[in-house]
Amino acid sequence: MYVLRRFLVAIPTLLAVSVLAFWFVDMIPGDPAAKLAGNMATNEEVAAIRSHLGLDQSPVARYALFLKGIVDPEIAVSYRTSRPVVQEIGERLPKTLIVAVGGLLLGILFGVVTGVICALRQGGWFDAIVTIVTLAGISMPIYWLGLLCIWLFAVELRWLPAAGAATPWHFVLPVIVVATRPAALFSRLVTANLLEVMGKDYLDTARSKGLSETRVIVRHALRNSLVAAVSVAGVQFGGMLGGSVVTETVFGIPGLGRLLVEAVGSSDYPVIQYCVLMFAAVFIVINLATDLIGQWLDPRTREKSAATGYGRI
Repeated sequence: MYVLRRFLVAIPTLLAVSVLAFWFVDMIPGDPAAKLAGNMATNEEVAAIRSHLGLDQSPVARYALFLKGIVDPEIAVSYRTSRPVVQEIGERLPKTLIVAVGGLLLGILFGVVTGVICALRQGGWFDAIVTIVTLAGISMPIYWLGLLCIWLFAVELRWLPAAGAATPWHFVLPVIVVATRPAALFSRLVTANLLEVMGKDYLDTARSKGLSETRVIVRHALRNSLVAAVSVAGVQFGGMLGGSVVTETVFGIPGLGRLLVEAVGSSDYPVIQYCVLMFAAVFIVINLATDLIGQWLDPRTREKSAATGYGRI
């Protein structure tokens, strides 16, 4: 029932996003019909293309057609390729998800491991090195780090390909670059949360039962420390999808980011609008997933949800 309520609450949000996506994209300078017709086209030819695309209709009629395209994919057609937008997105989405999901998982793994080690060896040389690396990871722009990795691993060392998506090796550099920021954030967050709970009574009880310090940290302290990290993971994943434009442009990956760049350059309104709407829908689903995982990790959040009415049937 909680999940159903959250999805019902998400409907007005998606409706508001659809309105903003439609109107803001509609205000982009340039005439899609003129771009498709070319510089040598006559006014009559441009008018014919505009009529064919439905651009001569009122904004309300075009918005209604935009909403209808959500349930009938055959209506939502790209201006540039004359193919359904769902096909354009479906072909590009897997490549974007490989980079985003792979970068997030690698960032979580590296961040949690280094965070636990730093908490256990606070003030040591390892903690100092991780602190410097994480600060650099948070501070460096993705495009600069991507170009640096291309220069080092692709140009100088020739270990990995510089651009493209033909083989799994093409995704190694993008995944590593995308993972730097979440890895740095998770490392600092896990370390801070572990240090906060290290002196709790329930950990002393676990130690009194003869459990090793590593087992106490991993089985008891780390679970509570990951609650905040899960919320950060949801936000980071949404940021990775939104930042796919930069990543895929740097590494030449034909994903959703590149699709958006191409659509903006050619004033392909349907592709831009439905991509923005899809990003919003994915972000809502990710937020719901992080809430459910957080409730599983910390049962107290379930009690709060039940008290506010979200958990009641």
